[in-house]
Amino acid sequence: MSGEGRLDQAAICDTLAEAGAPHRAFLRGAWFADAPIRFAVRTGDGSPLAAFALVERRKGPLALREVGGCYWPFRGIPAAPDTTPEDLAGALAAHAGDLGRIWRLGPAEAGDPAHQALTAAARLAGWRVLTRRLGTVFELDLAALATSGEWPSAKTQRKNRWRKRRLEEEGGALRTEVFTGRDWTAGQRDAMAAIEAASWLGTLADGGDTKFRDPAMRAYWESLCSDPVLADMLFGSVMWIGDVPAAFTFGVEAGRVRYYIANNYDERFTNFGPGRVLLYEDFARAAEAGVKTISWGLGDAGYKSEMGAQAGPQMVDLLFVRGRIPAALLRRWWERPA
Repeated sequence: MSGEGRLDQAAICDTLAEAGAPHRAFLRGAWFADAPIRFAVRTGDGSPLAAFALVERRKGPLALREVGGCYWPFRGIPAAPDTTPEDLAGALAAHAGDLGRIWRLGPAEAGDPAHQALTAAARLAGWRVLTRRLGTVFELDLAALATSGEWPSAKTQRKNRWRKRRLEEEGGALRTEVFTGRDWTAGQRDAMAAIEAASWLGTLADGGDTKFRDPAMRAYWESLCSDPVLADMLFGSVMWIGDVPAAFTFGVEAGRVRYYIANNYDERFTNFGPGRVLLYEDFARAAEAGVKTISWGLGDAGYKSEMGAQAGPQMVDLLFVRGRIPAALLRRWWERPA
């Protein structure tokens, strides 16, 4: 696709993201920087209906096309508001060659209306949909917690004051730097990479799933800052203990939802919980800014529940397959228990 064509497709993604549900507003053209295969489906009068940005990857024995973009908070298709399955089905059938006989979308929130419309449209257009369950997202309802007047509890607040004192005794004065994609510095990104290296991820032989220590992932996040709208959505914070970067948070905020993509801390301070201290500070700032929901990803139910999180939407990984026999052959492999 020509450079001009890519720009046109990016603009279509931007337009659809701005018109769609606020919690999906990060699905802009720059978000799909890793996806070279792009096409738009349109209504009869030529208006954009949905935009697809695809990459080709291997998944087990398969080479298939899948929706691109960052793995978290979720992968999605920018789509016009109130798009119906019937509207989308014909366009999907017309672009069957672009999608391929097998294509993938995941992770996706199982109950999201846009994903449900896409799934129904794909079935109408001749694909069978196989669903792999990934787990449950944990969420904090900041509005409800604030209304309760009991969060964080007095005990938790005392514990956090104790943690801060011990951290300062351990390494020096505490300070926190807060940023968005507009004012995020290279020095802060270096600090976040250093924290990842000193965290439990740094002990893994393969280097772990790092967001800033990994050069390619770091370049991806840096590239998003060139889009001023996405730059406004990115948020993060870095806690320093003396001259040592000790903990960080990072994510994207869309509508009144704050999605945490990564948070980590230096293992040498693990006894005094710098990660928890920073997260509580982050949540307080989010509540003051009018954020309603913290979406905190899968796993680690213990400490997330202790901090007020509850089970939220189910996350799924969807495989779209043309043909009854291929779908039957792939179902047992794809839908096996996680």
